[in-house]
Amino acid sequence: MREDPLNRIVINRDPSFTEVWREGYVEHEGIQHKFWFIHPQGLDVNGEEYECEIRWFFSRVPREVRALYPQIIEAFKQTLKNQRQ
Repeated sequence: MREDPLNRIVINRDPSFTEVWREGYVEHEGIQHKFWFIHPQGLDVNGEEYECEIRWFFSRVPREVRALYPQIIEAFKQTLKNQRQ
């Protein structure tokens, strides 16, 4: 670890959690915009689930497609809920 008078950087040796990455896409006006759906596994120290995340493959994703971020996450959560029932 490198330390200077103004900053201290600390990184745990053991992983805090693991992630499952899934590929998906949104089809918009006949074009597929691919993304990774990142699903952290496990719970934090308070028993809370970690937040899911979307990362687009490429930077040129239209604003209206990027705006679907919450719907993509909600669709995944609904899929998990349906699998548990």
